[in-house]
This record gives sequence, C-alpha cells and structure tokens, in this order.
Amino acid sequence: MGKADKRQAKLSFSGGEKRGATSDPRPGDADAEEGSSEMSVRAMFMELKTSLAGKDAKLDHVTERLDRIRARVDDHDARFETLETRTSEIEDARSGAREQIAQMERLLEVIRNKNEDLEARSRRVQAQRRAFLPIKRLLSQAGIGFALLYPAKLRVRHEGKVLYFTDPKQANKFVRRLPKQRGAGAPGGVSPENASLSDND
Repeated sequence: MGKADKRQAKLSFSGGEKRGATSDPRPGDADAEEGSSEMSVRAMFMELKTSLAGKDAKLDHVTERLDRIRARVDDHDARFETLETRTSEIEDARSGAREQIAQMERLLEVIRNKNEDLEARSRRVQAQRRAFLPIKRLLSQAGIGFALLYPAKLRVRHEGKVLYFTDPKQANKFVRRLPKQRGAGAPGGVSPENASLSDND
C-alpha cells in the first residue's frame, strides 16, 4: 500500500468522509477559522488591556490629583485651626484688656471722686481760714497773741489762758467782748508785732 492509500484510509477511519458528505472542506480551512477566532479574541483582549491600562493611568492621575487636593484641604484645615486658636487667644486678650480697662476706669473714677472731695475740702478749709482774717486783725489791734492752726483752728492766749476757736462766729463774739484799744502799755497788753504767733506755734 502506497502513501496515498494510507492517507485515504486514515481519513476514512477518522470520519473525514462523513464531514465531507455535504461539502468537501479545503485542506487548512478549519485551522484558519480557529486561528482567526483566536486572533480576534487575542486582539480584543489586547485592546481591552490597552484600554484598561489607559484607564488605570487616568485613574492614577486622578488619584494623584485627589491626594494633592486632600493635602491642600488638610493644610487649609490646619491653617484654619491655627487661625481659630489665634483668634480665640486674641479674643481672650481683648477680654482681659477690656477688664483691665474697666478696672482702670473704676480706679480713675475713685481717684477722681477723691480728688473732687479733696478739692472741696480744701476750698472749705480755705474759706474757714479766710473767715478768721478779720478776727486776726482785731486780735492784732488788741495786742492779743494768737495763731491759726491747721486746718482752721484759732488759738488765742488771753490773761494766762489758751483758748481755741474752730467757729469764726464764736471767735468774733469773744473779740467783740474784749476792752477796746488795749495797747501795749495797758496791763497785760501785747505789742502788735508780737500779737500774731506762727501758724506752727
């Protein structure tokens, strides 16, 4: 049996004749179809892989941008927290300053009131001291020793006695009752230059 006969017998045994009952396939057609299908799937897979790779690259780019945005947001949050802390510190400082200013204003008001009281008292004292001026002139003319003590107390030395007057009216009554024109030559008289004593006497 030759080689051609062996090939024909092999085809008959494998059922090649049945497949060829309707149409005789050309040698290599099945391999071509299977190859074209495999190439098509492979091409689709490669295209899908390339597409996915491009999408992965875009996704990586988007993820990177999101990370940068997230970092910026975190930075802004940190700055905002720092700003809030500083604002709170400034508000606390302002509150403390306002309280100190209020305390100083209250203290100034107290000092102002005290100064006004002192000025009023000083005016009253000056008025009381001025009220003794006519009496001092009369005492001086009568030759009677006297001194005006602070703040406004008149001390009079008369006939071996020391008298004190805080009321100008009482002192005036005392002077009016004294003998008039009692000079240095009269008994117990004092010269006018020795009549007025020092205020610190």
